Amino acid sequence: MNKKIAPIIVVGLLTLYLLGYLIMMLTGMMVDTPGVIKLVLGLIAVMIVIIIGALIYTLKIRLKEIDKEDDDDLSKY
Repeated sequence: MNKKIAPIIVVGLLTLYLLGYLIMMLTGMMVDTPGVIKLVLGLIAVMIVIIIGALIYTLKIRLKEIDKEDDDDLSKY
């Protein structure tokens, strides 16, 4: 269980940071700005959502690796 805490905390903090950035992007799109800037902000917002999805997917894989990890692996060396 102790090995699972660090990845969860790191992914949680990164997700919160990116969500804050995403909220700023979406707020910037609501202000009266030219269409090109809204398009760029929209593309950045989509990239942020994709990154958050990748973080969560990677966390799931890492937690499965930790579950399968054998404590006696170090004794082989």
